[in-house]
Amino acid sequence: MWEIPSFPDLEKSLEYPQNPIGMRMRAAYYLRQLHTNEVELQNDVVRVLAKGLHEMQHGSLMRHEFAYVMGQLRDERCCDCLEKVLQDANDCVMVRHEAAEALGAIGAARSEPILRAVKEANHDLPELSDTCQLALNIMEWRAEGEDPENVPAVCACMLNPYSTVDPAPPHPAHQNKSFEELGDILCDATLPLFERYRAMFSLRNRGGEASVLQLCRALTQDNSSPLLRHEVAYVLGQMQHPASVEALEEALKRRDEHVMVRHESAEALGAIDGRWEEVEQILQRFANDESDIDAVRESCLVALDAADYWGRAEETGDEEGRISFAQHKAEDGNILANHFNIAQVS
Repeated sequence: MWEIPSFPDLEKSLEYPQNPIGMRMRAAYYLRQLHTNEVELQNDVVRVLAKGLHEMQHGSLMRHEFAYVMGQLRDERCCDCLEKVLQDANDCVMVRHEAAEALGAIGAARSEPILRAVKEANHDLPELSDTCQLALNIMEWRAEGEDPENVPAVCACMLNPYSTVDPAPPHPAHQNKSFEELGDILCDATLPLFERYRAMFSLRNRGGEASVLQLCRALTQDNSSPLLRHEVAYVLGQMQHPASVEALEEALKRRDEHVMVRHESAEALGAIDGRWEEVEQILQRFANDESDIDAVRESCLVALDAADYWGRAEETGDEEGRISFAQHKAEDGNILANHFNIAQVS
């Protein structure tokens, strides 16, 4: 069983932006687990995450992860911080996008007018305006009473095998559609993004190589929405299927691809243990490329850091003690299901 570090240790890990990004990333995800496990620490967890989100020296990748974790908490005490970041036109678009998605996950009524205002003011930034629209869509969907628990689980596509709060729900009508038909919906740029996202999560929930191949098709062939492609990469990271390596590598190496897609592809590659020797070489190549974007290089470092920790024995730390991501997941699913690149604070 993997022990969660103490709150003071986690807070200390995030106090200095100069700490290794792997250490800071792990601390953020363990704070999420503490928020779930220790009710009396919830205010402190929100405070530390909010402080991290406002600290520019953490960099855009780390700050966007703070926003993601805050959304996963579904705690309205996070809204004030997230709304301020979302409305700051001088902030990084990737961080603002994650703040909008987090507000959609939380679903507080107070955030709706802010999401609408930011959406209308940022049509020139589709990755931001589209995220605001998706957040509004999921809030409206919940308001209509279509909570997943109230929808009959007649198909695997309706059952979320992960603990994440997703930006769109699967659709009950997808139970009668083939993998190819769901892939066609996902790739259809004429459809509303929310409907395409619903097909994406239906495919993820079904699982298996057939689903992965349809998701890879969207990642490599779509040219309509970097927002959608980045979510596809994230979903592939959750699924951890070796058949996705080529598509994720292709997305990572495209220098003209949006940074959100490339960074998510790097972290997704780090979750795939079935072809680790290949993946490690890919990630090391991009982690060492000083000419590349910081968020991309840092994502490769995070992926390598996570794999290095979860791929070694808890007790010995030697090569003979290496066990797979899947085995770790079975040991402590409550922690590992939070995100595919969590590791323990050193």
